[in-house]
Amino acid sequence: MLSNNRFNQYVGIVVEHQDEDTCTVVLDIRPEHYNSIEGVVHGGVTSTLADVAMGHAAAPHIDGVQQCVTLESKVNYLAPARGDKLIAQSKVIKRGGRTIVMQAEVRTGEGELVAVALGTYARKSKAVTR
Repeated sequence: MLSNNRFNQYVGIVVEHQDEDTCTVVLDIRPEHYNSIEGVVHGGVTSTLADVAMGHAAAPHIDGVQQCVTLESKVNYLAPARGDKLIAQSKVIKRGGRTIVMQAEVRTGEGELVAVALGTYARKSKAVTR
């Protein structure tokens, strides 16, 4: 999946699937993703993963450039994120005008639910390309 987001590339987020209403992103966990407890992924990484999944489904990139911005986001952390991989799956809850309400679940590679997120996104008024 073509993306021009250097931060996502730096963190290691890969878009596995994207369509008009859903997105799945994957992160291979590295030691630099841990918080101060060895083996537990920092909550900011989990939140970022959910945000990327929601943003990609809210308004798919055009020529690698995002077409929406996050207006607000809420994450409920349900369990420590551990293991080799995190997977975030998002879906559209409601589209209306320029705003889109999204939901995401973040799971370990073994399928354990570690976080749920809800976000509101604003579609850019005009498509932006590179």
